[in-house]
Amino acid sequence: MNKLALLSMLLAPATSFAFFCPTNFNQIDFGATTMQVEQICGKPDKQETTIKKSEGPQEWSYYVQQTVSTTGGMTSMEGTLKTQIAFDAEGKAINISVNGVGVGSTTLCGTSIQLGSTKDAVKAACGEPAFINKAQPSDAPPPQETKIVTYTYNANPPVKLIFEDGVLKDKQ
Repeated sequence: MNKLALLSMLLAPATSFAFFCPTNFNQIDFGATTMQVEQICGKPDKQETTIKKSEGPQEWSYYVQQTVSTTGGMTSMEGTLKTQIAFDAEGKAINISVNGVGVGSTTLCGTSIQLGSTKDAVKAACGEPAFINKAQPSDAPPPQETKIVTYTYNANPPVKLIFEDGVLKDKQ
């Protein structure tokens, strides 16, 4: 093996996703189960369980008010721009279309939305959509349910560990 390659392997830090328990200095990693986290970190101070139902892909339509100039700019009228946002099954924007023209981002609603924006971000910027198209192909699998368990540890600051179907996915 090349000496330079060996030296760089020794000096380069290993990528790790482990972090300390909120209650002690034991390490846990994303992908750990609820049982493993309780064994390593102890029981949480609070535990919440919810069910998240996958809604599948959707297309939201908005009609955004605009002032339109007519007859050489002498007069103006109120009109709308039809804005559609298509979301994938995970709720991320995969297409934004303004009057039939695809765009990567827009500020028509006042706040910028872009490809990859979540449904919550679009709703915060644009409000409730005028129409929601949830049509799915007949061969599409039925929507799935995911069990979300949130462990809250009253550390300083408080820490939330979020599990999806029993597996640690997020830390807040």
